[in-house]
Amino acid sequence: MIRNTAEYPFSWSLRRQEMWNRCRREYFLHYYAARGGHDADASPELRQIHEMRSLLSASTYVRRTIAAELRLEFYRAHEEEDPEYTTEDPGLTGRAIRRFRIEFRRMLAGEFRIDHAHPMLEELYRRGNVSPEELRIEIEHRLRGALDALESGVLPMLAATRFLFRRPIDSPLEVYAGDLRCHIAPVLAFEEKGVLNIVEANGADSTALLHKYHAVNQLHLSPDRIHSLELIPEKGELRSAGDTLNISRTLREIRDGAAEMRDAVRPDGTVRLEDFPQNRTRCENCRFRDYCG
Repeated sequence: MIRNTAEYPFSWSLRRQEMWNRCRREYFLHYYAARGGHDADASPELRQIHEMRSLLSASTYVRRTIAAELRLEFYRAHEEEDPEYTTEDPGLTGRAIRRFRIEFRRMLAGEFRIDHAHPMLEELYRRGNVSPEELRIEIEHRLRGALDALESGVLPMLAATRFLFRRPIDSPLEVYAGDLRCHIAPVLAFEEKGVLNIVEANGADSTALLHKYHAVNQLHLSPDRIHSLELIPEKGELRSAGDTLNISRTLREIRDGAAEMRDAVRPDGTVRLEDFPQNRTRCENCRFRDYCG
């Protein structure tokens, strides 16, 4: 299997780096082999690879759903600022559970097979030992647990933030570290006492560093006016991130990781399956195990 990398401009991300470190074959299948598999006229093999690429674990689905709904909730106008505000709104928990139930029905109806943009739980896709109803109950239980933690934790503070200080921020967000194109995925951002707080689903130093690059390059803010926060929905917390950030070391790690991934491209600009070996210790939990196992 051969792919031309000229069609896929390189962009570093923490997720990409983690996948590279975990298994080269998974990396190749996810970032190169699956391209074009969403097209209805793609070959059956390509469709299968793209299907597997799109699968979500239960924990990933829960976190993604909560982050998406929290972002929507945070940027909705408040009662004081929107004369058409209605108190009949179901709130964060109501919207998140409603979203899950709609998406789960679509999973059961097989809509994912037609359009891979619809979410699909890996456990449901593989039809393992857990029944669809047992899986639905488990996911809803996880969602309610995390949402309850947020409601009694950080959500009141976020809800009390004046709309004036809720700073719009793209997600995903393109950031340049020098000439290296990178991507992060902020959940939301707000200003407090002259400091811009950026909330992400991870608290890695690389993410905190890219927040600072975004501040300098796009917002024209001093790096010391940026504070990174990690969202931990299961605990209802926002945890400070990047407090011990070593900028030069973290930047070097990002650049070294990107260089290693780029070195896997052949001189003719192609990447080939045989150049990306499997890590056999990771196969059991890999989304692509039915394809390359």
